Amino acid sequence: MLRNAILIPLVVLLLAGCTSMATRLNGTLTPPDGHGYAILSLTAKAFDPDSVTAYVQITDDHGRYVTNQLADMNTDTVFGEQGMSPVEGKLILLTLTPGRYQAAQAWAHWNEPSGMWAQHRYQTFPLAAPFSVAVSETVYLGEIQFDLSLLPEMKLNNAYPRDMGHIHRVWKVPDTQAIHVRLLQTRPVQTITQ
Repeated sequence: MLRNAILIPLVVLLLAGCTSMATRLNGTLTPPDGHGYAILSLTAKAFDPDSVTAYVQITDDHGRYVTNQLADMNTDTVFGEQGMSPVEGKLILLTLTPGRYQAAQAWAHWNEPSGMWAQHRYQTFPLAAPFSVAVSETVYLGEIQFDLSLLPEMKLNNAYPRDMGHIHRVWKVPDTQAIHVRLLQTRPVQTITQ
């Protein structure tokens, strides 16, 4: 009973903190003139999830820096539809000019229990996952998920139902039918043999 008395106001507070995206979008995923949207989620699991900060770097097709996006697992949450279990992470909306891009790399830093102390860890994951955005288009790229519990790893997942639920519930956009699903996939790494 006490737990619910604490948990319900906390969820309301967290949802209220997300209203700025709902206000910005005003019920629609129509990009600004001459632009397109790309949507992806950045999530993480760890022994101490509140200590995790995760990042993804987006570059253009020529490798030039476009943006870094971050998710702080202490403050960011992807809620999904009503009744779904929320996950620690962030649903990210990128406003981009039409063109070809790539999720170039992802990285995370976190604290890992080590005896009486916590050891600060850092790991970078190369991605080279290309995607494109057309004018007036909204593209869903999927989820970049870090698992930092044992051996650090990064996966690309399809979290479409959860992420669309977040768009409906938190971003207050009822119609997601026009979103094109083009999940990130890493390019094969070329090895050179001598």
